[in-house]
Amino acid sequence: MKPVAFGTDGIRGKVGTFPINEEGFKIIGRACRLWLQRQDLPLTVAVGWDTRRSGSVLARAFTEGMGSGAEVTFLGVTPTPAISFYTQHKQISLGVSITASHNPYTDNGLKLFKSNGSKLRREEEAEIETLCSETSAEDFGSSSIQTVSGSDYYLNVWKQQLPKDMLKDRKVVLDTANGATVFTTLPLLRYLGADLITFGSQPNGENINRDCGSEYADRLEAVVKQNGAWLGFAHDGDGDRLVVIDEQGQRLDGDQLLGLLALDFHERKWLKNNCLVVTEESNSGLAKSLQPFGIRVATCDVGDRNVFYKLEEDGAILGGENSGHVIFKDEAPTGDGLRALLKLLKLAQQKPLHERAQAITLYAKCTASLTVADKRPLEQLLHLNAMKERLEKTCDRIRIRYSGTEAKLRFLVEAETQMLCEQTLAHLTEAARADFQR
Repeated sequence: MKPVAFGTDGIRGKVGTFPINEEGFKIIGRACRLWLQRQDLPLTVAVGWDTRRSGSVLARAFTEGMGSGAEVTFLGVTPTPAISFYTQHKQISLGVSITASHNPYTDNGLKLFKSNGSKLRREEEAEIETLCSETSAEDFGSSSIQTVSGSDYYLNVWKQQLPKDMLKDRKVVLDTANGATVFTTLPLLRYLGADLITFGSQPNGENINRDCGSEYADRLEAVVKQNGAWLGFAHDGDGDRLVVIDEQGQRLDGDQLLGLLALDFHERKWLKNNCLVVTEESNSGLAKSLQPFGIRVATCDVGDRNVFYKLEEDGAILGGENSGHVIFKDEAPTGDGLRALLKLLKLAQQKPLHERAQAITLYAKCTASLTVADKRPLEQLLHLNAMKERLEKTCDRIRIRYSGTEAKLRFLVEAETQMLCEQTLAHLTEAARADFQR
């Protein structure tokens, strides 16, 4: 039996293989119980899941692992940010989102949240990993379970804050990835009066993220253009990411979104310490574009959890990832696609997003992923390292890393032109293939 291991954003893997099976989730549930007990925290847990057919089964297994004396609230199909929100507002000791984010339904996993709604620190995850290795999937008695609709809870909070029909006569395209935001973002935009064109809104347990959602934005862009829509938005399966198509039918890069939000916060004097936090994957042009405004761009490792703790460290309130995670730390401690969407809607009503984005000039950039059989140390990839050293002389930046959640080698290239980026990327992936074929 392989050990339970957290990656960049929780635990993730193929359904049916340990620990993404009932045995594994019982063990993780038991380890979480022991972890809470060591901190003298109440055994209160909120568990929600996305639309994968395995979600409720794994939730039940996790709850069995928590055992007798635990008080568990089943939130049902609920976006990850809404689980964080519920955990924080109800002061529950542990929030659990059972999801594999933007991955296909054949994958699943979980993300954990503390009572303040933030994700666990890496050292706290390591403690749970150790506890998993010291326990088993035996019967620990029954937990007390109550059922609440986490999606309805979150939806009603927003309805109380926003004026009905504020989007009347606005044509908006929405792709909910056949995921959890079908039950939050979709009904909320209808409540706000938007003239909606939707797809990715018929989840069946197996079609989450299939040819839709944040990973397939080309379709969203095409539908916005075909229908002359005002704006287009796409979530991933669990709703913590957002992709945006502007008024001209063009996709806004995630770094452009972060930049235009930072400029708006700066203009309103909301941007604490004049600081925006991004990850090392962000485009170098973002920092250069914000520099004339006196905005400092601080970087951290990949993962919205790392963004949150960097925000705390730097006394800042705005940050995110170019993949579509945005954190408004004075409002919520984790990335929330719906919250970001609502912020951008308000900005777009005041001034078009495509005009705002013109202030952010990004360098030519390409990214790619290569599926690998094993994550051997990067220094052992001799062909790749030799190629990288040769190509660095002609590029602004080359970054190579393993995914923290999948068996993939990720590449990022910034260069003077898009053609040079693409050529460099092709050489790098070819060299990597040669290393893994040996």
